[in-house]
Amino acid sequence: MRRSLKVLHLGRYPYTYARVSVMRSRLLGREDYHKLLKMSLSEIAGFLQGTDYKGAVDELGLKYSGVGLLEMALNRNLVDTWGKLKRISADALRLVIQAYLLRVDVWNVKAILRGIHAKESPDSVRAMLLPAGQLSVERLEFLLKSESVEDFLRKLNLFGLRFELFRDAFDSFIKSNSIAGFEEVVDSEYYAYASSFAGSLPSQGRLFRKFLEAELEMLNIINILRLRRAGVDRAGVLRRVSGSPSAFVRALLKSESSDDAARVLSQRVSEASVSAFLRGSLSEAELEFGRSLLARTRLMLHQHPLSVDVILGYMFAKEVEVRNLKMLIKSSQLGLGIGFAEQQLII
Repeated sequence: MRRSLKVLHLGRYPYTYARVSVMRSRLLGREDYHKLLKMSLSEIAGFLQGTDYKGAVDELGLKYSGVGLLEMALNRNLVDTWGKLKRISADALRLVIQAYLLRVDVWNVKAILRGIHAKESPDSVRAMLLPAGQLSVERLEFLLKSESVEDFLRKLNLFGLRFELFRDAFDSFIKSNSIAGFEEVVDSEYYAYASSFAGSLPSQGRLFRKFLEAELEMLNIINILRLRRAGVDRAGVLRRVSGSPSAFVRALLKSESSDDAARVLSQRVSEASVSAFLRGSLSEAELEFGRSLLARTRLMLHQHPLSVDVILGYMFAKEVEVRNLKMLIKSSQLGLGIGFAEQQLII
């Protein structure tokens, strides 16, 4: 996945940016979410029939039903949206979109890995996949047919992730049956490439560079806190830090205890999130970081409406919308209540 990159030369693409602006205008707003919070599962399904998700719901409704139908329709719409962006973009823009969509390949790889490890049926894993990146439907099917975790990892070798990268994680897997080390390798490779790619963008992509840096920092922070909580020593934690750690990440690495880590964390998140961390939960902090990333996409969408930033900002905002809708559907299905769902929303 890693490779050296030349600086991209991006021109002006008013047609594409105008089309993206129209697509952006159809994203759900705060009032839409306030309505959805009060809806039953059937009402949410009816709401989606009045949005851009209708086509996917109707098409898949011939074969599926219930929550499964809604979640697959959301995935289908997301993949179709990314495909449309590639179709309306010039070659240089398409390279940027494809580089961003490597994150989808990472999602797919980890979803298949988890499915194989948990011995889930290929059909249940297939329903979660997003065939929009460089891993085509055919390649994903090839990976899905892996007979074991080791077989899966060796197949990844064909797509640029050498088996040797997983050697240490594989030793750990043999001892503990944990696949966390494999996922960390995949994440690390993606963010190494993303950081290199961000550096190849011209000045008009500087907001996207900052977005990638913020996302990488968030990943490092959460991983450090998880590993510390699991009792991993400082050397082990440092080996799993991706990219060049920020000053904040370095301060977190130096913390000697959970209390020290909490004091560092309090510089970035609310007191409630710090308290939750001390109780053993990272979900509140993750949500705060997610909201911060979404705020950065607002800058990308509004400060530079005639640059590549508007496309990438829209793509992330669309991802967040689908994530929110899936959460609302699951919350309604399980009867978790408005209060819980409202806390989980990133808007």
